[in-house]
Amino acid sequence: MSETRISIPGWAERMADRLGEGPHVVVTGISPSGNIHNLREVLVAEAVANALKERGAGVRFIFHADTIDPLRKIAPGIPESFEKYMGRSLSHIPDPEGCHASYAEHFLSPFEEALEEMEMDIEVLRSHEIYESGVYTDVTCEAIEHTDELRKIMQEVTGRKMPEGWSPYLPRASSGDLTGNRVLEHLPEESKVIFVDRDGNEGVADYSKGEGKLGWRTELAARWKALGVTFEPFGKDHTSRGGSTDTADRMSREVFHYPVPGRYEYEWISIKGKGPMSSSKGVVLLPKDLLKIMPPGALRKMMLGRDPARALDLDLEGGFPRFMDEYRAEVGEEYVPFTHLVTVAQTVGGDTEAAAQMLRRGGYEKAAADQGKLARDLSYALNWAKEWAPESLRFRILSEEEAKEAAQGLSADQRRYLAAVSGKLKAGMDGDEVQNLLYSTAGECGLKPKKAFAALYSVLLGKKSGPKAGPFVAGLPTEVVRQRLSV
Repeated sequence: MSETRISIPGWAERMADRLGEGPHVVVTGISPSGNIHNLREVLVAEAVANALKERGAGVRFIFHADTIDPLRKIAPGIPESFEKYMGRSLSHIPDPEGCHASYAEHFLSPFEEALEEMEMDIEVLRSHEIYESGVYTDVTCEAIEHTDELRKIMQEVTGRKMPEGWSPYLPRASSGDLTGNRVLEHLPEESKVIFVDRDGNEGVADYSKGEGKLGWRTELAARWKALGVTFEPFGKDHTSRGGSTDTADRMSREVFHYPVPGRYEYEWISIKGKGPMSSSKGVVLLPKDLLKIMPPGALRKMMLGRDPARALDLDLEGGFPRFMDEYRAEVGEEYVPFTHLVTVAQTVGGDTEAAAQMLRRGGYEKAAADQGKLARDLSYALNWAKEWAPESLRFRILSEEEAKEAAQGLSADQRRYLAAVSGKLKAGMDGDEVQNLLYSTAGECGLKPKKAFAALYSVLLGKKSGPKAGPFVAGLPTEVVRQRLSV
């Protein structure tokens, strides 16, 4: 079932205005060398692509997975034994868990599944397949033929002297290693290079068949031309002075004679209490995990923020219920406050019918009507409660035996209060009626509300506090409440 999505943000509309009529090729790319968490870049590209489509422009939207890239660092959780694959293409390394065709697919597949779950209209291209199919043959030849010009740009932009024998092309040795090999001769008529590996062995690589790749900075400019890219977003690490976009811009204009695509620079996302997201540090939020606690539209809103050019500090604990309520209100849905949904979900688990009854008793008849949507919302609430909820929002209803044990710590006045409430509680009372009953009975028993409510929560939840008592009790089966209070 498709979900109503938020409108295209103003910054994306302004970018689309600057890009013009098109047709357009919008590209975003990430290396699957570890858990892929940078959904913000893809969503920035998607927002611009959608803004272009809204104007009637033809748009090809591409996710360029850098599967041919060499492994440069072992991802967290990967066995140290995989160090033997350093320098090999991610697509030529086995899956560490044996569940996918390669190391690259191990990390790319879950991300691709998340994009599908979000119903994103995007092509996922694997760079090793693009090289192998010959899409990059012409630009690779062009790069090798202009090695001197590219070397000069690299040195001028980075301020570093390129090593002797530097080449924009990295041929693959018989060992599978892409690093440490030196190009000796270019055979443009055959789309091949002759090279020598780090051990002094001579070899031949056919770049029309993907037997190697362009170095990252050169490849960035080359793929703009090969794919006809007109827009690509970048994080601030790439757009800093001397960074990859500085070199790619000059290479694109001066060597490949291709106009630099439009660009949007986005800022980093941090997790409150943990710092900036980083695969190498293990500080990540995987899209598939986030889709367990919120619908795709909410995830888009959260990840983009007001403007992705601003840094974002995600609060998935205390601030998440408010965010979900604001999102539901913004898209015009009939909704149950998220904290109340969390209460219901923890009370009934995945029993949708029991949840619907509880919501109806609590005054949320409309929200209980669509049980398909209710089932999804219950799942979001329950998953959030298990993973992110603060301790104050986590609970379960005590069994009768547990309630009796909890009641042993109560005073005689508190037990009399519970018995009095049990006698007055009637099926069909709404949240306000129950709340008034709880307060008035406390007064009749000479108990301060704090002590009275502490007794109630003790026998129901095993805690001194909990969700707002009236709606919570009204939502529970009356006989269950009476059983727990009759201690």
